[in-house]
Amino acid sequence: MKVLVTGGTGFLGTALVKSLRTAGHQVIFTTRREENIEQGMYNLGDISAQTNWTTLLQGCDTVIHTAGRAHILKDDAEDALTEFRRVNHDATMKLANDAANCGVKHFIFVSSIGVNGNSTSGIPFSESTPARPTSDYAISKLEAEESLLKAFSVSNMAITIVRPALICGPNAPGNIQRLLKLVSKNLPLPFKSVKNKRALVSLDNVVSFISECTTNEKSKNELYLLADQEHPSTEEMITAFSAGMGMTARIVYFPQALLKIFLSAMRKKSIYDQLYGDLEVDSTKSREQLEWTPPVTLQETMVKTAKNFIEGKK
Repeated sequence: MKVLVTGGTGFLGTALVKSLRTAGHQVIFTTRREENIEQGMYNLGDISAQTNWTTLLQGCDTVIHTAGRAHILKDDAEDALTEFRRVNHDATMKLANDAANCGVKHFIFVSSIGVNGNSTSGIPFSESTPARPTSDYAISKLEAEESLLKAFSVSNMAITIVRPALICGPNAPGNIQRLLKLVSKNLPLPFKSVKNKRALVSLDNVVSFISECTTNEKSKNELYLLADQEHPSTEEMITAFSAGMGMTARIVYFPQALLKIFLSAMRKKSIYDQLYGDLEVDSTKSREQLEWTPPVTLQETMVKTAKNFIEGKK
């Protein structure tokens, strides 16, 4: 099978390319880095609605679209939502249209659990949960999902949408990276007795699941929410990361109400929600419908991720 992976040098894309090639697939991938055609790596620069994908798509059976504009801590765009839409919606639809015109049979779109929202209150997100995105990033991902489903509902090209929870693994960016940096300082952290539940998904499991989707006919024209079965609290994550770093976690009690007031006053309530709130995901469908079994546990992944982080600092 010939597969095109966009964002093939990113955190998820790199692992996907390696896994698919190991499984015997012919894989080409795009990047914004230097080009190496002999290695199947093509530099298309910043993707947009003007990107011409036709040459790369010749003979491809499947496209796995991981590239996109993700969360940016200090976004200097004058209109952030417009910028997210330009890449995550407009560029996605140009790629999908070019793929369909070139005879691609399966388009796998990697979306985000943020499409469902940023918190749960006792009822985990599932495929039947109404979408309630709260960030510009998640809004643009939802709009891309909706446009894909509408445009290709009667097409010969099947659409599969995967909404992973926060991905944990060696060299993970974003919130995982920030938490690792915090834990590595070995300072007292105010999460004693915090019993929240946070859905994460191991990088190896995301790669395994998407690889399964490329060959399993049951995955076509389906939506999947993807998370590991363990939903650790912030305290449990810190404990696991500390263990991976060879340290004992220093976790102390601090009144959550006071911290919430402080962070709200600093206009950083979202940080409080991420550290103290719940975000649960029911990913039963991904396992049962495809008869797929995650190859690793989240506990293994958290320890491995922290070990990789601390070794990288030596």
